[in-house]
Amino acid sequence: MFINVLYEDNHLLMVEKPINIPVQADDSKDEDLLSMLKDYIKEKYNKPGSREKRINMSRRRKNSAARQKRRLLIYGAAGIAAAAVIAVTVPLLQKRQTAVYGETQLQRPESGGAGADAEGADRKPQQKVIAEGIDISGLSKEEAAKVLSEKFSGPIKVQGPDETVELRNPVEAEIARILESAPGQAEEVKLSFDYERMEQEIREQAAGLADKWDQKPVDSNVVSYNKETGVYEYSKDRNGRNLDQDNLVTSIMRSVREGDYKSPVEASFSITPPARTQAQAKAQYQVIGTFTTKLTNNKNRNKNVTLAAEAIDGLILKPGEEFSFNNTTGNRTKEKGYQPAGAYRNGVLIEEPGGGVCQVSTTLYHSIIEAGFKTTERNAHSFAPSYVEKGQDAMVSFDGYAGPDLKFVNTSAAPVVLRATVSGLELKLSIVGIPVLDDGVKVSIRSEKVRDAEPTAPSYEENTQLPFGTEKIVDQGQNGSVWKSFRVLTKDGQVLKEEPLHNSYYKSKAGVIQRNTTFPQIEETAGAAESAGAADSEGAAGTQGGDVQAPEPEQPEAAGPAGPAEEAAETQVPVN
Repeated sequence: MFINVLYEDNHLLMVEKPINIPVQADDSKDEDLLSMLKDYIKEKYNKPGSREKRINMSRRRKNSAARQKRRLLIYGAAGIAAAAVIAVTVPLLQKRQTAVYGETQLQRPESGGAGADAEGADRKPQQKVIAEGIDISGLSKEEAAKVLSEKFSGPIKVQGPDETVELRNPVEAEIARILESAPGQAEEVKLSFDYERMEQEIREQAAGLADKWDQKPVDSNVVSYNKETGVYEYSKDRNGRNLDQDNLVTSIMRSVREGDYKSPVEASFSITPPARTQAQAKAQYQVIGTFTTKLTNNKNRNKNVTLAAEAIDGLILKPGEEFSFNNTTGNRTKEKGYQPAGAYRNGVLIEEPGGGVCQVSTTLYHSIIEAGFKTTERNAHSFAPSYVEKGQDAMVSFDGYAGPDLKFVNTSAAPVVLRATVSGLELKLSIVGIPVLDDGVKVSIRSEKVRDAEPTAPSYEENTQLPFGTEKIVDQGQNGSVWKSFRVLTKDGQVLKEEPLHNSYYKSKAGVIQRNTTFPQIEETAGAAESAGAADSEGAAGTQGGDVQAPEPEQPEAAGPAGPAEEAAETQVPVN
């Protein structure tokens, strides 16, 4: 329990007796004033031993001298306590003052007046407490806190872009802190807020507002392509903003110091314009990669090419997004309109729906490279196609999304649009976007043959419809080869850089030759036999005659090469 010490010197200790506390120990064993004063002296002047130890030792003392000293000490303490009570209740006190300290009030005469006794002039002056320029002397903690709160505390409101928020005011906690820290022995105390501490708390709250209100600038980008109108749609641009935290903290702290919370504090922002406005996007988007290949006169194949091109046309690829040819076109089936066309499966020419789509993937592959992107998956055909240079094709096969695919990632900072068109016998694939290459830089593919593959012997088919001993080339076949391709960067016709791109291995394809090796059978009739007999008779009779000549065999037909083999995407080994 706290004891208010009114006066103290080497001989006299004057205190305020707490309520319901006995002056000295009795049978109740309750805490008594005398023991409290002993503990106070021991702690203040660093006296050894504890109260309990002293009491136990005194009880064990048997000599009367020690008991007599104890009685004298108790009587003396009782006299001190009585004097304290008298001092507190002296009727000559003209004015009471209270100093903030602990949970009690400190009372004393302001000055010796007409009725003041002589002892009042020697008492310690009452503590004077000033907090932030406000005199709170004579007030309890609760009363002082109320006075200071009325002056300095209030709602801190901040007006943001679209809302008004209320911050936590650190003044309340600061008031409680300084009242707890008020010293009890000084004659005059001046209490001040720790504004650095409060500013740090306000700054942390301002950082939270910045996380909520700050916005990055938004650039305008292409978002869609209308196939019917041929019009590109672009998103709206937006300015970025950053909360001026330093200015906000300064403004709030000014309100705290002045206790002015009438109006919300206006938050200010620095504005960052977008790198690309909507008007700029419309001007900057352009064709960054394009490639064209020629189609055949095969209607089924061209139908398949058209369907695959339509599936790709208008596709938006966002930054960081990966394109997959198989995922985009899906399974090439009759239900989707794909027609049967020639294809090789395990080296055997067959007819399957979807033949020709590899020309679409190959054409797109060149557009990807020209735009400055790199593929994440590309596969060469088993047999070299005819519509593009060797080493520069891109084979695809659905096979339940597990077959060979063509993939690439949009590594630019803006979305791109894939365009695919079929006009007459011409297939064109393009990529529309913001240029990723430096101005004037172009990218192309260069391929060179490393070596030829082992040739494959032609296969022969018997055709008795051909003249005996003749042959006809049905499929010319082709020799296999190994090619190495490079990614070449040029500017103004000068090579800046050349780097390996990929290798391609093409199998040798056996030719197909039809022939007739069946010897013709000659059938004799009875009339012919008789004629022959008569002739022999005539000959024998000496008549003039000649040898019977067998008819000359027909000359073999000139063998010409067959046209290029057709392809289908849905094969294990498509050719083109």
